[in-house]
Amino acid sequence: MKLNTALILITGILLTLMPGCQQVDSKMPEDAKPEGTVKGQEAAPVRRQDIDEKYRWDLGVVFADEAAWEAAYTQVGKSLEAFRALQGTPGKSPAALFHALDLRDRLSAELGRVIYWAGLTYHLDMKNAKAAGRFDRARSLGTKANEATSWFIPEVLALAKDKVQKWLEEEKKLAVYRHALDDIFRVQDHVLSPREEELLAMAGEVTSAPGTIFGRFQNTDLDFPVIRDSDGKEVQLSSAKYYKFIYSKDRRLRRDAFLGLHKTYMKKRNTISAMLSAQVKQHIFYARARRFKSALESALNGPGIPTTVVENLIKTVHAHLPKLHRYTELRKKVMQLDAVHRYDLRVAMVEGPEEKVPYEAATRTVLAALKPLGKDYCATLQKAFDTRWIDVYETPNKRSGAYSWGSYLAPHPYILLNYGGTRNDRSTLAHEVGHSLHSWYTFKCQPHVYSSYATFCAEVASTVNEVLLSHHLMKHARTDLEKMLIIQEEMENIRTTVLRQTLFADFEKTIHEMVEAGKPLTGDVLCEVYGGLLQKYYGPHITIDDCARAEGMRIPHFYRNFYVYTYATSYCASNNIGRRIIRNEPGAVQAFIRFLSAGSSKYPLEVLKLAGVDMTTPAPIEDTLKRFGELMDQFEALHARL
Repeated sequence: MKLNTALILITGILLTLMPGCQQVDSKMPEDAKPEGTVKGQEAAPVRRQDIDEKYRWDLGVVFADEAAWEAAYTQVGKSLEAFRALQGTPGKSPAALFHALDLRDRLSAELGRVIYWAGLTYHLDMKNAKAAGRFDRARSLGTKANEATSWFIPEVLALAKDKVQKWLEEEKKLAVYRHALDDIFRVQDHVLSPREEELLAMAGEVTSAPGTIFGRFQNTDLDFPVIRDSDGKEVQLSSAKYYKFIYSKDRRLRRDAFLGLHKTYMKKRNTISAMLSAQVKQHIFYARARRFKSALESALNGPGIPTTVVENLIKTVHAHLPKLHRYTELRKKVMQLDAVHRYDLRVAMVEGPEEKVPYEAATRTVLAALKPLGKDYCATLQKAFDTRWIDVYETPNKRSGAYSWGSYLAPHPYILLNYGGTRNDRSTLAHEVGHSLHSWYTFKCQPHVYSSYATFCAEVASTVNEVLLSHHLMKHARTDLEKMLIIQEEMENIRTTVLRQTLFADFEKTIHEMVEAGKPLTGDVLCEVYGGLLQKYYGPHITIDDCARAEGMRIPHFYRNFYVYTYATSYCASNNIGRRIIRNEPGAVQAFIRFLSAGSSKYPLEVLKLAGVDMTTPAPIEDTLKRFGELMDQFEALHARL
């Protein structure tokens, strides 16, 4: 995403669009790796204070304490007023325009750091009312920043593009902003008057409410049932335990976990549908206010992505759905099931010896797998492991899942994990460090104005790491069974990251089009739409339990405005890049590092071309789905031999 003030105004969302404040929720809850520990492995300490500090974030390097954060919070407020006072001055001279741009960047960087620390501390204990209040204050300050800067883009546009181009030649300091200014004029037709921009900015805190409400509702207010684990002991189901149980070899356990979780969402479908409907209407409100034809066009216009990219993804995947139908049938055959249910899709088709992957062993394997990316990359990765970039283990009320989040003024990005000692946790580690190294290279190589990378590119760096990890593990596999375990994991990566995320994008596109056509999004309607897509994508060999139709209402990324498609496109791009690195193609690694370092200095499609990938064509998608078929061929051959 091109993260400048123009795009902050267009989207109406500040947190995810703050330059130099890049949060990537890498693993969606449905695709999160299982948390907890493997049977037979020592359990992670429950209380944070019982965990060795080397496995916990050191947030003191961002702000020493709450008092330092409060001082920075106050200073940002003063800087906002200073920027507001510049209104009417940028058009006076090239130097005045540079001064405004430079102050905006410094203000944005400090605001990003304020939001960053508040968010990180809140995510360590989401039931801590003080931390929650601090995070709310930080985001409210972001809304005020939108208001204080809302006049700027209209004033730049009033200068006329030819005049600004002339100033770029006259004032050397302005040269760094050439692409940023070009991007402002690119969205000229969708920027409103100064007063209209101010009103939209003022509405930001209100219009962000559906996502905030859903997040709190999902993390703190859902009451899941008590079920019995594999040993017959009663267990209070939670999101974290669900992601552990859904991988269980015990079909009764994973069925109970799946049904228990989704029946809870089904019971709340009317409440959740109101939240999601409000969020969709927010997207449509901003799209119509800015004269876009659709919410999809509005969301993609920010980073400069044509709608044909999403349409091409869905169309291409639809053409290859027989491969997913074959995969479902393969599961039914190998697992000897009478019928395949949604709770049968996560568990391994074939089981090897129970592998315990302690965190330290995972870091060594990831380092070895990523060695082809060069000495500088691996040295930085070692630094991440050694200097507390990563909060490793699950603790009470900690945010679920995994993410990487970076801020331009912080010394390094941070990674949140809920590491449980499984092969999947190791993959998640490789994935998240890819995000953090992407942020590291971008922050190191780009000025603040280009210090964040587009959502469209966000998953590429992380998924290239997964491709390299899979290749490394396959290369060192000693038996056919080991190879099958690796192949089935790569098949699952394609199923969940390309095919399933495309299903999500299909659902998201459909419900936006329904609201744009004046149709209501009730709980029953959402279940009907989602259930129909499940049947279409997985084919005749899947049995859709009634409560599974509520699954679409528990995905938080639908509050991010057409975000999920980037998982699929990024994986396809990553498959292309990773395969060329594995083949040792000349210049492939160097091209990848150029991509990591580019930030938003070019439009996203052009940034990807630095790595040698053209996502305007169906070729990368078709190549990935072709590999999906080849992996099934290999798996079936090995299975027959065993």
